[in-house]
Formats: sequence, structure tokens, C-alpha cells
Amino acid sequence: MQLTYRGSVNRWECDENDHLNVRFCEQKLWQTLATGVHMTTGLGADGNAGLITRVTRQHLRFQREARLSVPLSGYFAWLDDASVPDFNAVTELRHSDTGEVMFSALHHIRQDASGLASIEAAAIDPQVLPRGITSDLLAADITMGQAQQAGFKLIGRGFIQADECAATGTLLKHLYMGRISDSMPHLWRGLLDDAGLLADGAEEGGAVLEFRKNYHGELRADDSYSLLSGVVGVAPKVQQFAHLLFNTQTEQLIVSAQAVAVRLDLIARKAATLSDAMVAQLQAKLVRLPGSAVFPNT
Repeated sequence: MQLTYRGSVNRWECDENDHLNVRFCEQKLWQTLATGVHMTTGLGADGNAGLITRVTRQHLRFQREARLSVPLSGYFAWLDDASVPDFNAVTELRHSDTGEVMFSALHHIRQDASGLASIEAAAIDPQVLPRGITSDLLAADITMGQAQQAGFKLIGRGFIQADECAATGTLLKHLYMGRISDSMPHLWRGLLDDAGLLADGAEEGGAVLEFRKNYHGELRADDSYSLLSGVVGVAPKVQQFAHLLFNTQTEQLIVSAQAVAVRLDLIARKAATLSDAMVAQLQAKLVRLPGSAVFPNT
């Protein structure tokens, strides 16, 4: 793999969990990807902007916490077509001192006349392979109304600013993740607060372990968006969520995503175990989509 990024974790990139927020993690993975594509294909200065519309699927894993001032090195490689179905590029962010993989992402980059072909394809690192999510959401044609009928809740809404977009006028990829991250407190409160199970000031937060995104379109400057989300799987240690991001004006589905997450004990810095009451409350609110392998009818 080629070294294509070096940086570190800044204070302003850390969230309420006192570690690198997922949007900035993805931003650094994108730096790694865009530089790697440029280095191996010779794309010009507009390569990053063009790449944004060519990436159609991403699968991210968050293997370790990265806290303030951790030095990070990003590595890029093309993948052999048969090594991981649906993906053709991989990026890793490693701790620069220890070499440990902190975060990784698989990317599908749509091929076109620009010649984004595999060059010196690398062997796949088992640490980057999908683990808790192994297939797509299978909800590409769902409408906002159908999602709400299935139990999805509106947890995010707003519009896209011009300074959040690339030269193509389309939203930067890591800011889709940012919109979801910003909205998660609304989802947790909607799931647990009505039972009095989520207390303000608790030494507990949330952390994502794995995230899979499919892009069905793009948001552009001045577009309004609506984010509908729901819980799709519950266990005492691990919870699974689904997110559907729509263009509010057209009601087009822009992003469908799945996430595997945990409640995080902020003192012990490890996954917290949900109480029986929390598990029961969440299981009562599972969303179901008819005809979907991910959301079965029964």
C-alpha cells in the first residue's frame, strides 16, 4: 500500500466522546483516497471533484479510538476485482508510531473514460473486510412516506451550503456522515427517552464500529435534505441502525446506510452493556420494510 496522507487528530475534530468524530475520520480517509487515485492514475487538479461523483459505495470500519494529537498515516491501494465484491479501492488510517490500523474504508469507484483501472492491486488486509454488515440495505426505491410507515423517524433536516460542496457543486462525501452524526441524539432520545432510560449528563456516549453507505444521487448547494433513521437490530453489546437521506424537495433517496454501533462507557473507554429494559425498549421499536432481506416481514 502507498503512503498518501499524514496528519493528526485536532481538538476541534473531537466530539462529546473525546475522540475523533466520524466525519473527520472519513475526511482523512478521503484525503488518503483522493491522493492515492491522483498518484496512480495521473488525474489532474480536478481529479478530487470528479472522484466525488464516481464513488458509489463505501464500507468503513472503526477499529480503534483516535484521541487528541494521535499521529495518523493514510495508505491507499487498488484492489483486484475478485478480492472483495463491489469494491475496487481500499484506504487505511494507521497510528504513525505503532502501525496499528485505526480506521479503514473500502470504496467502489465507477470506471469511466478517465482510466481508473487497477494498478498493482494489493492483497486485502483482513482487518478491512466487512464484519457486522455484509450486504446492501436493499431499500433503493423506498419513498419518504414508506419509510415513515415502516417506523423510520425524522431525526435530521436542513440544507446544503455552497461552502460544503466541491467544485462540481456536490456535497463533500464526509459531510453526509456529518449530517448523520449530528442527528443521532434525536434518534436515541426518540428510542429511549419516553421510557425514562436516557439520562442527561451520564458518563456514556455512542461509538460506531462499522458503516456502509450507498449513494443513489448527490446533494447540491441549496438542496434541502431530510434524514430518516431507525434501529434494525438490538443486542446488549451491539446495536444496528439504518439511515435514509432524502432530497426534501424531490423526495429522491440520496444515501442509504447501515451502521453497527455501541454505547460507550466514557470512563472505562469500552463498550457498555445495555440493561434488559433498554434492550426491550429498542426491540419494540425495530423498523421493518416489506420484501427486504435486511428488514424481514417477520
